[in-house]
Amino acid sequence: PFWHDWLYADPSQFLTLEALHYWHRQFWDHDMQWCKHALGAGELDFQFSVLLPIAGFHHFNQGMTKLKQVGGCTQRDAQ
Repeated sequence: PFWHDWLYADPSQFLTLEALHYWHRQFWDHDMQWCKHALGAGELDFQFSVLLPIAGFHHFNQGMTKLKQVGGCTQRDAQ
């Protein structure tokens, strides 16, 4: 890559686990809730339920708004 000789340009050097955790939480706490209010819970659930299943990712066939506990893998799959 073109950045091989740049000091501190390696993503593993500056993207710490804490920052990644914060961005996943921010998506779930803010962006997903905004979509839920903008579209409505029924429409959002429908849109997630009609997505095609992808190997290695969770398929939300019942939608997203009824989830009680959400972990990191679920947040990643929703994004």
